[in-house]
Amino acid sequence: MALPKMSVPRYTVELPSSGERLNMRPYLVKEEKVLMIALESNDPEQITEAVRSIIRSCYELESLDELTIFDIEFLFLQLRAKSVGEEMKIQIKCKGDECTTMNPLSINIDDIKVTKPTDSDGVILFGDENGVGVKMRYPSVDVIAKINPEHFNSVEGIMDLVVDCIESIFDNDNVYSAKTEKRVDLVEFIEGLNSEQFKLVQAFFQDTPSVSYTTNFVCMKCKLDNEVELKGLNSFFS
Repeated sequence: MALPKMSVPRYTVELPSSGERLNMRPYLVKEEKVLMIALESNDPEQITEAVRSIIRSCYELESLDELTIFDIEFLFLQLRAKSVGEEMKIQIKCKGDECTTMNPLSINIDDIKVTKPTDSDGVILFGDENGVGVKMRYPSVDVIAKINPEHFNSVEGIMDLVVDCIESIFDNDNVYSAKTEKRVDLVEFIEGLNSEQFKLVQAFFQDTPSVSYTTNFVCMKCKLDNEVELKGLNSFFS
């Protein structure tokens, strides 16, 4: 005789990058086990893969490839809140020069927000008389995965990232979709920018949204008043 199965609640979560609403269920013990093993390893790559695996299992998604990194971070935190509870306990090191005390903090996941720049439409104007500009999109999981980790902080890696995140190029008369243009032409366009114009593109990536939380606490040992900003999913696994 088949054993009974537990009913599992369903929730709806809004995707930060697009506003799309996704259905999800809490993760189960078998999925939490995968996460705990990854956390015990202290290996960032193993933790990242565990997070993605759990999201694939619990959300009604065809693929994670088009999601941004901050989408993944937000979806996991929402999943964690519905699976384990809204309160998350972490340890934060005191910022005192000679103090290494780890202080326990309790964070409400609902207070962790996705920080976005004020102007986040991705449109960059280069000040050209012909109205030349570019519309960028934030890096997706697929884009990040395609870049060789050894080249990520190199000129080659930066160029690959920029080109892969071009949504369209435009001027006063036309819009040119990156999907229909040859990659060599996109590279040539970026290489044809002057240094000030390229800085505008770099600024777009520097302002990439991320889950973040700012808090104050008084060190339990040295009594120093600390202000800390936790940014990025790994900050909440300390």
